[in-house]
Amino acid sequence: MMISQSCQLQLDYKVGSITMEFTLNLLPDQRCINFIDEIMNTYLTVYNLPHKRELCFVVHELIINAVEAMEKVKKSETESIQINVSQKNGEIIVTVIDHAGGIEEENWEDVFQFDLEKMTYSDRGRGLFFVKNMVDNIWFQHLSDTKFLVGISKKVTL
Repeated sequence: MMISQSCQLQLDYKVGSITMEFTLNLLPDQRCINFIDEIMNTYLTVYNLPHKRELCFVVHELIINAVEAMEKVKKSETESIQINVSQKNGEIIVTVIDHAGGIEEENWEDVFQFDLEKMTYSDRGRGLFFVKNMVDNIWFQHLSDTKFLVGISKKVTL
C-alpha cells in the first residue's frame, strides 16, 4: 500500500490579529524533512516572525524524530506523519503526529536530560533537550496505541 503526499493549507485572517494554520501529511523520509525545512523557513520569512532560526531547528528536530521512529517500526512506507503549524494570539503552535508508538509516559522527563558524563561523539539523543530549551512549552500525548503527538508552543510577538 502506498500513501500519497498531501498538503492542506488554511489561511484565516482576523481583524486586529493574524490567525494562520496549515497541516501537512507526508511520508516519513528525507524528502519530508527537506520539504518541512523549506516550508518553515519560507513561512517564518514571509510572516517576518522572530526566533526564525530556533523555530526552524525545533521543527527540524521534531520531524527527524518522527521519521526515525517510523522507520524503526517499519511504518515509513505505509503511514504518514502529520505536521500542523498554527499562529494566533502572538504564539506559534506546532504538533507532529507519527504512528510509531511514541515515548512511554514514565520516560517523558528523561528525554529532556542531558548528561555530559554520558556524552558520546554521536549527534544522537540531544534533540529534545535542545528543543525544550528553545520553546515556551513542549508536551506529549498518546492519541492511540500507535499514534503519538509531540507539540510545542513559542511566543512570537513582534
